[in-house]
Amino acid sequence: MAANTVDVRVTMAGKLWLAQMDGAAGGISAHSLKELYGDIAEALPFLFPDREQPPTPVYHYSLDGLSAQDLDNFAELQRRAAAIADDYTRTLKERVAQLHQQGLSDGDIGQLLGLTKQRIQQVRPKAGREARQSA
Repeated sequence: MAANTVDVRVTMAGKLWLAQMDGAAGGISAHSLKELYGDIAEALPFLFPDREQPPTPVYHYSLDGLSAQDLDNFAELQRRAAAIADDYTRTLKERVAQLHQQGLSDGDIGQLLGLTKQRIQQVRPKAGREARQSA
């Protein structure tokens, strides 16, 4: 590992999350991952007092039936899904604005795009709604 990181091996024992850090004796346990991460962050300065800054934890999970590769694959899928969602939202807003500028009603825009009138109203820019309402 890099000089300012520490490997943290995380497993479960019953209902407790357990963490063991390379270079530190003992371990930390908690009832949730959020609690475990907080406890680790608090412990790092005391466990590694010789370092100018506490190391950044690099988590490695070992769970029954789930490999680290499984988690990495899901994280990659999640990143790709988020990118698609961002692209979809951006494109949707562009198309709604474009069709609205052509004078189409929210209902007609919804029909063209396969969405409800209410969804179009949520997406349409506020300035466009105000101008259309005043007309």
